[in-house]
Amino acid sequence: MDSKRQSFRRKCIAGMRGFFVMAAVAMPLLPGQAMAQAPGQQKPVGYGAWELVCQESGCAIAHRTVRAVIIFGYNASDGALVMQVRLPADAPVGRPVAIRMHKSGTILQMRVTDCGKTFCTASAAPSKMDQVTALFEKEPGGTLGYQLAQDMELEVFSLNGFPRALEELRKHPAKK
Repeated sequence: MDSKRQSFRRKCIAGMRGFFVMAAVAMPLLPGQAMAQAPGQQKPVGYGAWELVCQESGCAIAHRTVRAVIIFGYNASDGALVMQVRLPADAPVGRPVAIRMHKSGTILQMRVTDCGKTFCTASAAPSKMDQVTALFEKEPGGTLGYQLAQDMELEVFSLNGFPRALEELRKHPAKK
């Protein structure tokens, strides 16, 4: 990996870590798990297939697929809107993650950048967030593709309620 790419990766991971610490408490990875009520956390509010979760440190919207979670929230360090896809912990670092939109066929490409004990992450480029949100607001759904061990996983997800959930999220900017 060249030095520019490594530097960009480090900045992305460090910059989003603050937001995603909040999201880690709010949104467990596996569907069907009960959502833990952390101190200061409000009950999640549903908007179609999406949920808005707020706690003292901020808010995020999320959609659970079969084994992954798609999250939008604010970066705690600079207040920028960010998107992260959380995958099971056995997703190989460096492997591609793709989201193909159903209506337009547009493909959003990411890479698994970091793995912990409970999940791995892939994030949309911060400079592309306006394009990503505009695309998600226009589409009915998409397919998320990623690798787990030697298997390719394809998960269909709905964007039903995403525009309304994003509108509500924007009413709760990052707290500094």
